[in-house]
Amino acid sequence: MSVRSFPRRYRALLAAPGSADGPDAVFRRRPNPSTWSALEYTAHVADRLDHLGPAVRRTTFEDQPVIEVFDSDERAAEKAYNDLDRTEVLGWLDFACAELASVLEAVNADDWTRTALVAGVPRDALTIARDGVHEGSHHLRDVQRVLASVRGRR
Repeated sequence: MSVRSFPRRYRALLAAPGSADGPDAVFRRRPNPSTWSALEYTAHVADRLDHLGPAVRRTTFEDQPVIEVFDSDERAAEKAYNDLDRTEVLGWLDFACAELASVLEAVNADDWTRTALVAGVPRDALTIARDGVHEGSHHLRDVQRVLASVRGRR
């Protein structure tokens, strides 16, 4: 399951040596003011996947639950993603991915079509799960791109 592979794949990118500015400086560096750092993207993925496990569980057990969504930029500032410890962020990602994978593996075939209201829009459990896989994959590429940029490589 791809969700279980995310911690290993992100860890491989964030485990490399930092820079002369300090061991974590390169992971905290933004390529420009409007683009997150590699650490911020990784924390965002951990946060989103941590949110999606319970969302899928509720969708498959409750009758049309309302799933709250959060503004990603506000959440990044509120939780100070770029100030978090790299090891803690990777641990958070480990936990979130393991929990989400366990939830997904436990969904009965008939329950994938059950719906929840997500930001006021009906979404089925399968779509919510796919959103998680997309988040992890899409932002993995963002982390690669950001690290290449801040290290001065294309």
